[in-house]
Amino acid sequence: MKKFPRVVWDPSRLLANAAFLDRLCHQQKNSVGWIPVTKVTCADPDIVGTLIRQGYDSFADSRIENLRRIKQMSSSCQTTLLRLPGLHEVAEVVRYADISLVSEQDTIAALQREAQRDNRRHKIILMIELGDLREGVCTHQALEMGRFILEQDHVEWLGIGTNLTCYGGVIPTADIMLELTGLKARIAKELNHPLTIVSGGNSSLLPLLLEHRLPPGINQLRLGEALFFGRETAYGRHIAGMHEDIFTLEAEVIEVKEKPSLPRGPLGKNAFGETPEFIDRGIHTRAIVALGEQDVPVADLSPLDPDISILGGSSDHLILDVTGCDIKVGDVLSFRMNYRALLYAMTSGYVGKYKLTEEEIGSCVS
Repeated sequence: MKKFPRVVWDPSRLLANAAFLDRLCHQQKNSVGWIPVTKVTCADPDIVGTLIRQGYDSFADSRIENLRRIKQMSSSCQTTLLRLPGLHEVAEVVRYADISLVSEQDTIAALQREAQRDNRRHKIILMIELGDLREGVCTHQALEMGRFILEQDHVEWLGIGTNLTCYGGVIPTADIMLELTGLKARIAKELNHPLTIVSGGNSSLLPLLLEHRLPPGINQLRLGEALFFGRETAYGRHIAGMHEDIFTLEAEVIEVKEKPSLPRGPLGKNAFGETPEFIDRGIHTRAIVALGEQDVPVADLSPLDPDISILGGSSDHLILDVTGCDIKVGDVLSFRMNYRALLYAMTSGYVGKYKLTEEEIGSCVS
């Protein structure tokens, strides 16, 4: 039985994007690896499974629940927790994350205690603040923090990393990346500790790769939006040769009627406390689909049919102008999603997830 609304995704385009990123990293003068970041898909088992079967064995996510799901699918996969661990969850972090990103001594000490209790070593990447003002220690604090880390016998200091663009919008430059590699050299010299990973960041680093300007020494990237949307996030540009349309959102039409375009009666605020504005389109054909703000931010959707426009929505209803279109109750309409819309849709238990079959992919191509 089909479930609507639903996210529909194309595995062939997903694998094509992954292969593109493989080639791009291999074309660099210095060795660069990348990790699929699965958080926008909530580590969907079909999506992760498709990548595992293709040979990918390392994944990163911000939620420990998603890493647990990945480990249950394949215990041999290496998992990285992207969000700094909370003290309440260190037992699960040590159990389900092979590597975690850290910036606090209290967290490192808690990971040490839990790893010792569990008789295992937990690997960490120390996050460095390089301007975006999200997580990370300042560069002048890194050596002191490093000395503390090296005192822990059940915590293995694997590398350093940074995150840019996500909060402050700071664009990664070659100079900023050189700060990170320079810090690695200082750690090796002053603490006598060689780091194996320098994790430069996320999909906002793609312009440096495409222009072959990524400084040597940056050997790991954490890529989600580039993988799933074929886009770099520094400037929001599509990457030529990658697919933007792996995912679409489908929803069923539940009403089609001709109605006025302006409400009648005194106007107040809508269901979300907002004062809506209306354009006088006269009498026109309006359709309602069974989809709303509880499922996705409707402002982040775009109808695939260019003749359909979104008028607005409420918690459970999306209202469309379908004037001149042959739309009837029971039809299924398709929408493009941006990153935020996909994140909401994959998180929602009300939205189905559907992987296209080879036959369906073939029929779309033909």
